Amino acid sequence: MRDTQARRSVAIRGLPIFLAILFMVAAACRRDQALPGPSGDAQAPSHSAVTAAPPVDLRLDNGFAFAAGLPADSPSFAAWQEEPAWRDYAAAAGKAWEEFDNAVLGPIRSWATDDLGAVRARTTTLFYPFGGPDFATAFALFPDARATVLLGLEPAGDLPDFGRIQAEGRAAFYADLEALTLDFLTRGYFITKQMMETFSRGNVHGALPVIGFFLKRGGCSIIDVRHLTPNAAGGWLETSHQRTTMRVRRPYGVRIDYLKPGDAAFRSVYYFSCDVEDMAFKEGSPLHRFFQGFERMATFVKAGSYLLHWNNFSTLRRLILDRSLFVLQDDTGIPYRVLKGLGWDIRLFGRYATPVKDFTNVEQEDLRQAYEGPETSAEPLPIRFGYRWVTRVDNLLLAERPRRPYKVPVMK
Repeated sequence: MRDTQARRSVAIRGLPIFLAILFMVAAACRRDQALPGPSGDAQAPSHSAVTAAPPVDLRLDNGFAFAAGLPADSPSFAAWQEEPAWRDYAAAAGKAWEEFDNAVLGPIRSWATDDLGAVRARTTTLFYPFGGPDFATAFALFPDARATVLLGLEPAGDLPDFGRIQAEGRAAFYADLEALTLDFLTRGYFITKQMMETFSRGNVHGALPVIGFFLKRGGCSIIDVRHLTPNAAGGWLETSHQRTTMRVRRPYGVRIDYLKPGDAAFRSVYYFSCDVEDMAFKEGSPLHRFFQGFERMATFVKAGSYLLHWNNFSTLRRLILDRSLFVLQDDTGIPYRVLKGLGWDIRLFGRYATPVKDFTNVEQEDLRQAYEGPETSAEPLPIRFGYRWVTRVDNLLLAERPRRPYKVPVMK
């Protein structure tokens, strides 16, 4: 009996050492791992808790800064920053960003502070389908979200290896990234066809440099970039950042961990290159299951081509209605009648107008009546974005999930 007790005593005394070794081994294995979910399955990590940040990766951070037209604090970039093409690009990008920040992002931040305070406090994850690489608007609306999930058809891509290309190649990169970002900074949304045409030239490799542009222009620092691919178990595998040498089959994505100015906790932005039409986006698929790991989600839709009005996007619509605490959208999102019929509490902002001529059979007379009827309670919207960027007749709807359970209906 005493021998048994002695062995137990030795085992107990050795337990802290064993746990320490186990912790170090687990940390060393971080570079290639499946993302753990709430049930041990390969899902997205929980971002509900504030987590202290790892150190900034200076190599990545300097690369993204340079690509955004900002000085990189590294001798290896010093000579390239003297190239006329980079200097011209940096000047144009800085001017366009300052104008957009003053005219669009600043008012969005002020409005969101005043009117989304309670929503922000309850939101851990922001889901932005159809946003493409538009991290700028997401960050202005929900700067404290622990995770932001962006979806788009465009490839995820990489930063170029600036040291392996000639000055002409770097100049071509600046020119195409300027075209992509300045086009967005003019109207406030991306046009997929134009983006794909630019990406096809091969100078800018997908959405990652564009997201990095917005992160660095927003004052953020880059901690890490990870690649996400579906694994054999139907979950997701994250691997260390490396340049892709072949075309990757959708869905796949990237995760960028970053620090916002003055903050000690890291946050993440995910971008998935994917097709979310019902034929490609199935319930139980890896991308669909990915959202099971996220809590307290708010969904934001703008300039969404009215796709959520149609039954061939019913899986995505159902996911939003099942998983969201809040939905913030313009009239291109889930039809007003659906949210109203399910009992969501709704606040209206701005003014309703007939959809732009590119879209037909999507006018919502019930939403117009809600805005213009005698009992309307629509509030001012002192911001602009979306398809009416010229006329600046914008609308937003904020819907809060009802407390009672409900079944999502099939639209007709």
